[in-house]
Amino acid sequence: MKYQIKQWVRCCKSCQRSKIQRHTKTPLGTFSLPNARFTHIHIDIVGPLPPSEGQIYLLTIIDRFSRWPEAIPIPDMRAKTICRAIFDTWISRFGCPSVVTSDQGSQLRSSMFVEFTRMLGTQKIKTSQYQPVSNGIVERFHRHLK
Repeated sequence: MKYQIKQWVRCCKSCQRSKIQRHTKTPLGTFSLPNARFTHIHIDIVGPLPPSEGQIYLLTIIDRFSRWPEAIPIPDMRAKTICRAIFDTWISRFGCPSVVTSDQGSQLRSSMFVEFTRMLGTQKIKTSQYQPVSNGIVERFHRHLK
């Protein structure tokens, strides 16, 4: 009986017109494609993984323009460790990015990381919480790593 009522309501035009839509979803925003290599990067952290020489996490960085991936082993997820890894591996080779996109992990929202991006003159973009698809470039790379 419940199924029949559901079907009847779906077919009733006046029922559909008066239906209140409470769960409207806003479509995800889009990023414009940068015009040069290594100016817009996406970062994230994978782990904990099985230890290898004391490193149990991976800091993953992907360039938005060229899709160049980097996986940097790090011993912990502290903001200090992440800033040092970005500086020593990415910035020393490719220069400072103009834009950094990341999820809202606590270490990437910390005052140290905010100050680090401010000193570099880098704009920080945070993706939606609990929506891995909003930082899909890095999340897809994580699938290949695992």
